Amino acid sequence: MKKTIFLIFTVIILSGILAISGCDKNATCIVTFNANGGIGTMDAQRFIEGKSQALTRNAFTYDGYTFGGWNTMQDGGGDSYTDGQSIIITSDIILYAQWTSNGTTSANGVTVTFDPNGGTGEMSPQTFPKGRYQSLTANSFTRVGHEFIGWNILQDGTGPAYSDGQEIGILKNITLYAQWMPYTGQRAGHCYVDLGLPSRTKWATCNIGANSPVDYGDYFAWGETTTKDVYNWSTYLWCEGSDRTLTKYCCDPAYGYNGFTDDLISLVSSDDVAKVNWESNWYIPREADFQELIDNCTATWILLNGVVGRLFTGPNGNSIFLPAAGDYWENWGGRGCGYYWSKSLCTDGPWVANGLLFDSDDLCYIQYRSRFLGCSVRAVCPDQYW
Repeated sequence: MKKTIFLIFTVIILSGILAISGCDKNATCIVTFNANGGIGTMDAQRFIEGKSQALTRNAFTYDGYTFGGWNTMQDGGGDSYTDGQSIIITSDIILYAQWTSNGTTSANGVTVTFDPNGGTGEMSPQTFPKGRYQSLTANSFTRVGHEFIGWNILQDGTGPAYSDGQEIGILKNITLYAQWMPYTGQRAGHCYVDLGLPSRTKWATCNIGANSPVDYGDYFAWGETTTKDVYNWSTYLWCEGSDRTLTKYCCDPAYGYNGFTDDLISLVSSDDVAKVNWESNWYIPREADFQELIDNCTATWILLNGVVGRLFTGPNGNSIFLPAAGDYWENWGGRGCGYYWSKSLCTDGPWVANGLLFDSDDLCYIQYRSRFLGCSVRAVCPDQYW
């Protein structure tokens, strides 16, 4: 009899343990509330994964603004929820308060004033909700013989820099000064600089695909005229999947597809991204053009409105800036390095082509790289077109 009672008691205890442990089989998820420019505090809220639960009511305030609900993105571009809405979540999330101006003057409003800094035109001051992100008004200033390269907190361009239309958040009134870079003239809608070189070759002020001299622009494999998402031998246009199956620009049968050779050592016009995308008088620099740049210019490593690169100053005092854009995959730009294609094949091996390599030290010379890599292109225009 005692043994039977003991067994029953044991089963009851074990059943209880099983029941208790079964209550916590669902994971706990956390909702964090962000004031997004407002003030106040709200504790994080715990949810059981997959179960509907009402959101804690908003306790934030924002002087001059009315609360308009929650969103999973700070700018309101994500999933939206109303105040106190019942929701189901399966992972931790942050909900950002969304605010709508009620038309009154906000003590939290701050102003961005735009200064042409030598340029001309008019731009109205821009009001920002304090601490909230917003896109800068697009530049409308102009300056004869100069290209706009962005904004800076300091007039001389040595302070924090912002690109045109960049989304920023500020806590106090600021003035942004337009930053400019001079050019000599234009051809086919693209600006150039005369550096006073012996060949009289003119250099473009921007990389192909860039909107200003400090933009990285697009990346291209050698001999290709369009950008793409993947750069390797499998996607390279002029081979059959490897460096030993080249179908164009091959002077060694050991690297040609089924022994193919064509003895081409320089890009033809149809494969020159500058000629194809800009205008026929522009072309990718030859190896000799880069060598002339190295031999006749002072190359200085600088920070130009927040972008690192090399400033090449010619014999006549004019300059071009080549940003350290790295390449598509290695992101050498973040490590202070730039590589720009030439139109010249490396004669030591047809699987590589030559270009200009530079870094933050004194390195600045002609170097070869695998043809499939996505690298920058800076176009030139020869003397005979001027």
